Amino acid sequence: MRRVGIILALFFATISYAEVYTPEEVPNPKSQGQEYYVSNPDGILSDSTVNWVNGCAARLEQETEVELCVVALESIGEEDAFDFAYELFQRWGIGQKGKNTGVLILFAGESHDLRIMTGTGIEGVLTDGICSKIMHEEMFPSFREGDYDMGICLGVLAIYDVCTDGETPEELQAVRSVTNRGRYGEEEDEEWFGWSVMERVMIGGAILFVIGLFVLGWIESIKRCPKCHKRKGHEIHRETLEYATYDYDGKALVTYKCKNCGHEFTLEERIPKLVHESKSGSSRGGRWSTGGSSGGSWGGGSTSGGGAGGKW
Repeated sequence: MRRVGIILALFFATISYAEVYTPEEVPNPKSQGQEYYVSNPDGILSDSTVNWVNGCAARLEQETEVELCVVALESIGEEDAFDFAYELFQRWGIGQKGKNTGVLILFAGESHDLRIMTGTGIEGVLTDGICSKIMHEEMFPSFREGDYDMGICLGVLAIYDVCTDGETPEELQAVRSVTNRGRYGEEEDEEWFGWSVMERVMIGGAILFVIGLFVLGWIESIKRCPKCHKRKGHEIHRETLEYATYDYDGKALVTYKCKNCGHEFTLEERIPKLVHESKSGSSRGGRWSTGGSSGGSWGGGSTSGGGAGGKW
């Protein structure tokens, strides 16, 4: 029982592990291109939400010169959310240079921290009080239900509405186009953890297929006894006759013992040829590129720390 307890503890510690980011390690969305405004390296937000926020932020910048950035991270460790957001804002230079019209939404799931930080040029419009109201009235209720997509969408919509003096286009107001449900969830959610019904069916089928292969392999590993004809033969010894190479299969002489009648029998089996491992590496937050000719940049703005923050 003690061993079982240790194994379970290690298992849950593994699955609950959250990658901790520092401001310099957060992937900059502009490395993907000028039209990207969302950093979502842990996949907290669904693809549909990320795409919608990117489109909304691009439209907001075009109409008002306000640069809106959303950063969704699983963990910022022990660092204070204000300090983290401030350093990230200054490091990237969110907002138009000289006008300082940048807005950063920082989401940290593990610590339940949310921070809306504004550039000095937008503080008169997005006041500290308005930012606090957006968080507590629009975002926190959804976050408490575990609906991070809806919370982020409602927060972005509210910021857009304030910055455009209530001139938010109807197509952006229709949050159901992002989350497939009403503004406050009056309709049934047609998505589950960001997946559509068809995607769920495909994923479920793939999982069942993998499980089927595993079960089939397990059954095949238990050989049928030639004496009692029951599938009770378990491997007790293996001798390699020919080692496998990258070009040819190998051979092994395997001895089995039947758990039903005790009969021992030997079979010659094939050893699959070796397979070259891929040498291509992956960088932290693998869904992000490292930049290049297609990359963009923020406007070069700064902040004095205006906005609001809190925990849901």
